[in-house]
Amino acid sequence: MAQFRAKKLDLSCFVNVKVIRDHTKRKVFEQYETQRQALRYIIRNTTLPQRARAQAQLQLSQMHAYTRSTQINNRCIEGGKSRGVIRHFRMARYPFRMNALEGNLPGVKKASWPIIRSISEQDFYHFLTEMFRLNESALPADFHFPADLEKLGYFIDENDQIRSIKNPEQPFNFFISKNERMNVVQREAHNTCILQNIQSRLLSSSMNLTLLPLGTPPSSPHIPIYTSTNISTCPRLIVYVGESWQDLGVFAWRMIKDSIAGGSVIEFVHTAQACPDNPGIIIANTGQLLWYRGGQRAVTQTTWEALPRRTAVSQPMEINEVRNRVPANRNAREHVAYIFDEVIPKMARKDVKVDVIGMGDGAPEVVGYLRDNWKRWAGNVQAVALGTGFMWSEWEVGGESDFRQFWGDRARAYIQSAEPLNTPLVGRKDFGCNCYSAGEAEVLECIMPKAYKSMLKFFQLANDVPGYRELAALEEAQPYEDDEAVEEVEIA
Repeated sequence: MAQFRAKKLDLSCFVNVKVIRDHTKRKVFEQYETQRQALRYIIRNTTLPQRARAQAQLQLSQMHAYTRSTQINNRCIEGGKSRGVIRHFRMARYPFRMNALEGNLPGVKKASWPIIRSISEQDFYHFLTEMFRLNESALPADFHFPADLEKLGYFIDENDQIRSIKNPEQPFNFFISKNERMNVVQREAHNTCILQNIQSRLLSSSMNLTLLPLGTPPSSPHIPIYTSTNISTCPRLIVYVGESWQDLGVFAWRMIKDSIAGGSVIEFVHTAQACPDNPGIIIANTGQLLWYRGGQRAVTQTTWEALPRRTAVSQPMEINEVRNRVPANRNAREHVAYIFDEVIPKMARKDVKVDVIGMGDGAPEVVGYLRDNWKRWAGNVQAVALGTGFMWSEWEVGGESDFRQFWGDRARAYIQSAEPLNTPLVGRKDFGCNCYSAGEAEVLECIMPKAYKSMLKFFQLANDVPGYRELAALEEAQPYEDDEAVEEVEIA
């Protein structure tokens, strides 16, 4: 344990050897959780090569025991005991009772004994299981922040960056408190301001806000998307399908702090509109698929967690699969199908040429729809570009021979890689098309802001050159560095 123990412990409770050990286990588990989950995913993915899965199994088995969640025990903050701990209060039974009687626990009230005389014998045993109950009026009220950048203490400078009014060198600060709920609500108010800024700038750039299903009034459940004003007359159309956790018009929130236009679709739209043939644009919305009835708007899962609650410690609202969903757009797959089945046929020309971009988990939705409906779209879809990570399932690229031929000739996959942008990579055998470096090695959502110009050039090339076909790039897989060790695992 000494190799993991911090020199200074951030503990503010009862401290003994067992508490310190459990605290260290929690820190180690938090540090290595992402790595363990990635290895477990590789091991369980039957579409990956056996060698890669064996190597992942070897790495997982060699990780320290403290990286496992099963090593963690809930302990009482008053005495360090691990038995009979009430998780909600992080105290054992006796310390909880003493603190409750002394009035040290906000919202906890001892039940009155005379009430028992008025209830039935059947309810008596239920009453005993709830000796202490939470009084909602005594709980802290939920936090509220106005959706106004100036009132939040921020402004947008000349570099299109969000900066603090008090300190113009400081970007947006998420950790304004140790209370996680306060931080989340403040971030949501900040994000709402940014989304309003993005929307106003797009509407002034020849873009419209279209509500789905088509013809739906703003007061009824709907999913908003962005469509260009020239969609009905343009000879070419670019459709962008993003990730299922991003807000409409946002590529990567982590890049918004550097530039609102660069981290959103604003620069992408301006670059596409500058193409010689001025193509039409559709920005799909696979993230905001939950209908918030109180606010009369569609939201993401992240925003749903930040919506107002009864108290600051209440649970988020439950999602009703009927009332909080929009017809024909209940999930990303239905939304992508609605874009192709309803929006494009009714709003664009019949002979329009369509270029499609699929990002993250939106990529398999695009591939799946085109594969299943290729006979209908073979004469319209011109090229496809994907932005994805390292993992891929071969069955997602399958389909009929005509589709596989098109996919190999007019599709590209931009993959996470430390190599410079547009560097050819190995992967054609798995993806079915040429693979190129996206110029981003770490974060999937940062692929689009860095690679969209290359994607647009590819679309322009496929449009300008009759009979354009992608030449086969690297096809041979690179050997692993430690083949002998992996072979020993396979034999064992």
